[in-house]
Amino acid sequence: MVRFSDIINLKDGPEEEKKSPEEGGDEEKLWLSDTQILRVKEEDVLKEKPATSHVRFEVVTYYEKFLERAMDVRERVMGELGISPSPILSDLHYVIEKDFTDELYEYAMSAQEDYDEILIHTIDVTFTAMRIGKGMDYDTKKLLQLGLAAFLENVGMYRIPDGILKKTGKLETLELAVIRKHPGDSADILSQMGNRYRWLVETALQVHERADGSGYPNGLKGEEISELAAIVGLADTYAAMIKSRPYRKKFIQTDAVKHIIKEAKGLFPPRILKVFLNQISLFPVNTLVRINNKSIGRVLSTDKNQPLRPIIELLFDAKGNKMRKGEFIGLSENPLLYIVESIAENEVP
Repeated sequence: MVRFSDIINLKDGPEEEKKSPEEGGDEEKLWLSDTQILRVKEEDVLKEKPATSHVRFEVVTYYEKFLERAMDVRERVMGELGISPSPILSDLHYVIEKDFTDELYEYAMSAQEDYDEILIHTIDVTFTAMRIGKGMDYDTKKLLQLGLAAFLENVGMYRIPDGILKKTGKLETLELAVIRKHPGDSADILSQMGNRYRWLVETALQVHERADGSGYPNGLKGEEISELAAIVGLADTYAAMIKSRPYRKKFIQTDAVKHIIKEAKGLFPPRILKVFLNQISLFPVNTLVRINNKSIGRVLSTDKNQPLRPIIELLFDAKGNKMRKGEFIGLSENPLLYIVESIAENEVP
C-alpha cells in the first residue's frame, strides 16, 4: 500500500491546491449512493480514451504479433540461427505510424501473464522504452532504433537454463554469474547481424550499466553509456518490478514508480528520469486506488495534463458494497475527490 504523499509532491495546477475536506465535513456528503454528480457517462470515457472495438482489436492483434516475434527470436537464438530485424522493424513502424504506442503500452501493463515471463518482459520493455522515447520527442527513425534495441536487448537470456531462470530461492554465486553474463551473450548474438547493427550490440552490452558506475558488465559511468541503453535500462528496471517473478510477487505500479524516484537518482540521466515520470503515470491504467470518500476503484484512463486525476471505474462504495459495472467517476470533474492511496489486490473487500 502506497500513499501518494509518500511518493512525490506534484501539482497539476491551481485546482490541485484545494484543501481536502475536513473530517466530518464535506466528506460526509460524498457517499456514492447519495449523489449522481460523481458519475461519468460511459460515452465520455470513450471520448477521453478511444476504445472502439476496431482499435482495441487491432491493439490486441499487434500485442499478440509482437509476442509471436519474440517467440521466433527465441527459437532462432536457441537454434543458433540468425535474427532478421526486418519483420520487427516493419511492425514497429506500423505502430509508430498509427500512433499505437501508448495503447500498446497500457494494454501490455494490464495484460494477463499467460506467456513465458521473458516474452512478456520483452514486450513490456519495448513499449515502456518507446513511450519514454516519445516523451523525448524522438523522430520515427530514432523511435525505430529504440524499439528494436529494447526488443532485442535480452536475447542472451535465452541461453540461460530454465533451472536458473525459474529458481524460486536465492541464486548461488555461480548461478548469479551466469545471469550477469547475458549482456555479453546478447552482444555475441547481435553481432552476427553485421556492422550495420553495431549500435544494437553496444546497447545490449550497456543496458545494465548505471551512471554511477555500479552496473555491469564493465562498470561504465555517465556519458560512457549511450542514451538508448540508458532508456532501455530504465524501462527494463521498471518492467521487471511490475510483473511477478519466481522469487517474488510483483510490485504495485505506484510502488515501482516510488522506488525509482527514491532509489534511481544517480543511476540514470536526470533528463531520462524526468521524461519517464512524465510519461509513466503515477497511477497507471489498471491500478487499484482508494478515494478520499473511502470508495475503491480501478484506474481506467489517465490524462497527462492532470496525472493525479484519472477516470476511475468504481468497484466498491464507501461501505464496501460492490458497485454495478459501468460506474465511472472523473476526478477532474470532481474537485472535492482525490486519490488517497494505491492498494493491492488482496486489500479489496
